[in-house]
Amino acid sequence: MNKALVIDDDEMDLELLRLLLTKEGYDVLTTADGPQGVLLYKEHRPAFVFLDLGLPSMSGIEVLKEIRAHDPQSKVILITGYGSVESAVEAMKHGALDFIEKTWDAAEMLYKIQNILYAFG
Repeated sequence: MNKALVIDDDEMDLELLRLLLTKEGYDVLTTADGPQGVLLYKEHRPAFVFLDLGLPSMSGIEVLKEIRAHDPQSKVILITGYGSVESAVEAMKHGALDFIEKTWDAAEMLYKIQNILYAFG
């Protein structure tokens, strides 16, 4: 079974992404902590990482840089509730596959996630 890693400090968003990815057939690892997320990536090498931009202990961009330094082929998707064009550009410059804004509409999130998994999976 393919693994996915979700790194998000918002419990509701973490659970929503876990449920959506589980429904898509992924074994999902989760953490609310950036440094722990980097360790989980190194240990499990998941197929995808869904990474919140606004983490408290380490920014999503910093986590992205560490994961990409360890594995330049990693598939990381930045997610945020507070997106900006500048953030999206910075994420893409550091190797993110995509940058999506969080939405409370589960069907819309599932659609976005399915498109990403299809395109890059």
